[in-house]
Amino acid sequence: MKRLIMLGVVAASLSGCLDKDDSGNRLIKAVESVVAIEVANNSPDAAVKSWWHIKDMSRPMYTEFCKHNQKVASPYFSKLSQLAASEFIDEGECGSTPPLTFDRQITKVEVQSDTRAVVLARIKNTTPPDPGAVLDADAKKTKEAGEPFQYVLERKDVNSGWKITKVSSMPSYAKDWRDAYPKSEPSNNRFVYGSFQ
Repeated sequence: MKRLIMLGVVAASLSGCLDKDDSGNRLIKAVESVVAIEVANNSPDAAVKSWWHIKDMSRPMYTEFCKHNQKVASPYFSKLSQLAASEFIDEGECGSTPPLTFDRQITKVEVQSDTRAVVLARIKNTTPPDPGAVLDADAKKTKEAGEPFQYVLERKDVNSGWKITKVSSMPSYAKDWRDAYPKSEPSNNRFVYGSFQ
């Protein structure tokens, strides 16, 4: 909910600070479309489906943010292009490739108590392979099988809405659930990172 409120504030502020060109209008419309999404969290499965819907519907907004950021950063990329070949300058693709698509099916909803539930799902990537990509028999089998996902949801009490508190997946190479959103560890900054050099 806080994120949606923040997006609303961003949309309002963007309408005043963006150029009134087509790209600025597309960004404002993309943010407004996300703000307009209804959130359902009255049951564990409704909360997970709503989560998926928002994730899918927000892609155009992130594409427009990327394009806007590229426009703002154009002096930086212009300077770099005077010094290096284009393969060393990564401006980002900003939606130049088709969006990822997924088939998501809830397979089980287990309400463990008044305040905790687990939703199991199987998710398949239905995006066609990129041109030139090879999809051998093993990769095809893995793609068609998809991956099991587990969503842990909690709520404060029976009058509160459900919230996802943990998302885990079990990739084909794993034998146990893996955190889909691992917390980042503080960096010891020992790597030089070639792309910064």
